[in-house]
Amino acid sequence: MTEMASITHDFEECEDKSVYFTLSLYVSEKKVTAALGAPLGAETVRDFQRGYRGSKRLRDAVEPLFNDIADRERLGAVDDFLLDTLCPQNGEFIEITAPDEIAWSTEGRRFIATPPGLGKARTLRIRRFWYTHANGAIGYHLSFRYNYDHTPGEFYFLSLLQKAAAPKEFEAAPRPHGAPPFRATDDRTGIAPLDLLRVKSPRGEDLSFWQYVRASFDLDAEDLFGKLPRDPGKGQAPPLAPTFDALVAEAPFIEVPGLVMPVSRLLFFFEDATFFRRLLPEPDKVTGVPPPRTLMVQEECYLPYQRKLDGLNPRGLVDVPEIRMGPDYWHWVINRPDYDQFTDAQIDAARKTRPGMDDRRRQDCLQYLFIAGFNQNIIDFMNQDPSEILDSTDPIYPATEEQATERKFVRFANPRALTTYVEKARSLEAANDYIGTCPYAFMIHVVSMHNEFMTREYEASAFELIDEVEKLGNKGRLKRAAEAFYAFRTGQYANYYRDRYMNVFRYDTESEVFEKMTQLRGIGRRNDYIERLISNMESQTRDREARLAKKDESAMNLLLGALGVFGFFQLAMMWADKLRDLSRNDEVSVSLSWVPPFLDLSGGNLDQPWNEFSVFVLYASMTFTIALVIFLVWRLIRGFLR
Repeated sequence: MTEMASITHDFEECEDKSVYFTLSLYVSEKKVTAALGAPLGAETVRDFQRGYRGSKRLRDAVEPLFNDIADRERLGAVDDFLLDTLCPQNGEFIEITAPDEIAWSTEGRRFIATPPGLGKARTLRIRRFWYTHANGAIGYHLSFRYNYDHTPGEFYFLSLLQKAAAPKEFEAAPRPHGAPPFRATDDRTGIAPLDLLRVKSPRGEDLSFWQYVRASFDLDAEDLFGKLPRDPGKGQAPPLAPTFDALVAEAPFIEVPGLVMPVSRLLFFFEDATFFRRLLPEPDKVTGVPPPRTLMVQEECYLPYQRKLDGLNPRGLVDVPEIRMGPDYWHWVINRPDYDQFTDAQIDAARKTRPGMDDRRRQDCLQYLFIAGFNQNIIDFMNQDPSEILDSTDPIYPATEEQATERKFVRFANPRALTTYVEKARSLEAANDYIGTCPYAFMIHVVSMHNEFMTREYEASAFELIDEVEKLGNKGRLKRAAEAFYAFRTGQYANYYRDRYMNVFRYDTESEVFEKMTQLRGIGRRNDYIERLISNMESQTRDREARLAKKDESAMNLLLGALGVFGFFQLAMMWADKLRDLSRNDEVSVSLSWVPPFLDLSGGNLDQPWNEFSVFVLYASMTFTIALVIFLVWRLIRGFLR
């Protein structure tokens, strides 16, 4: 292997047995706004892109490839943009040195591996660039290219690269009680991939992997944010510093207690004809049907690995068994002397029922072990049985036999990484000199990452709303709670569904992978959960508001009833005053009776027109009042009997 083979001054040739690894960091719209003093609008970036470093070169070369597979247009314009960095046009070359020995813990055991060649210095090419999203969020992407061999040392180095970004199976160093958690950029964490992968940058620095990423980000961010239009408005808070520590979010790494990691997502693109043939076997020349995966991964090839590891187990009772995979073990793995007993004729005969078998050293088994472990980010890949290998080599694409016959690519995904294997990719050749990876795979990766982190921000804002509404509800301030829901629906809710990418891909190959990524990253599940949670809380708030309104209405009705009773007594007093006037002034005889009309008036001056009218009004009001009382009593009895 020549690590810098085919890297010329102008163009870099993509070769077999090469991996293109993209580490992506996400800077949210809120942090971009805080750094610039105003939201980063699409028109601002469109004008800025033309004159910022080599951004126009990136745009002209790569964005048409994005548009080939994705409908990126919104309202007649594309509002996502590639921006250049300080990285040289031909890439930046760094030297990474891994430790000679690597140790990890899993399944209650501690493994120590010293595969030959692990500790040598390796040269990797890096390309760095920004990708801005329509809502003003920005992604920072570092694409590493490395040519490798099919050896245990190289396989462990590739695994360590993934572990540097997602170091599960490792433990942090002990911390004093109450001490802050370790950060990936600390000088010492006790976690081998974070501490022992050393990077020598072109600037002459000797750094850990994440210290190199931070240093690169700080240089590129200072240049970008220093040249983007800013809004130093009066009375605003001081702008957020354009640094890694200020802009890149961190989160607890749940697999390693006591560690927080920069929030990142990974894209791996392998151009490897052998790996591709392992994952998508060629059709049989006679039947035209490719051999099933169960025929490619047979138990008798993997049982010896298990027995060999079991033989390394310490004898006797120990708290944590320590398994040291030393030179003798790796000599056995590389040479497989257990096959020396077979003649060449027997080996040739065995190939007819073992299509993955290339030679008596059974390197196909070692390769399957690595691929299966890498797909799931497992460094303990030598310790797998066939069922685990088959599970981990079951791709998200192709998902059907018809798709498999196309033999384009094989894609796998875990919660943090999208991994693609190809035999050869023209699209990679087209974009490698610009973004350092396949543009089609990158488009799936960057859209999924944006949706995932937007969903996480939306989830956080939804829980903030719920806390606020609960506090307002406990205080009986339901009108304010309703206003909070309205503000959420017209604010964060509307922004989320406006700025989140739908399935923008034109072809089934990318479209299906995007849907699988949406499921795997929990985007769809979170959407449904949040919507149910918000809708339920909103419904409960409305129900409570309706109950309180009904209670207020009942109180008002009671008050009105009391006023009615008071009015009736006033009316009765008016009747009494009138009858008294008729009796005193007009000498009218007044008598009450239990027989309708209950009141008898006679004699006196009743024949006078004004008295006749007064008596008429008196009888009419009394009749109406009695009828109203009877009606109300009837309604009360009817309501009670229902």
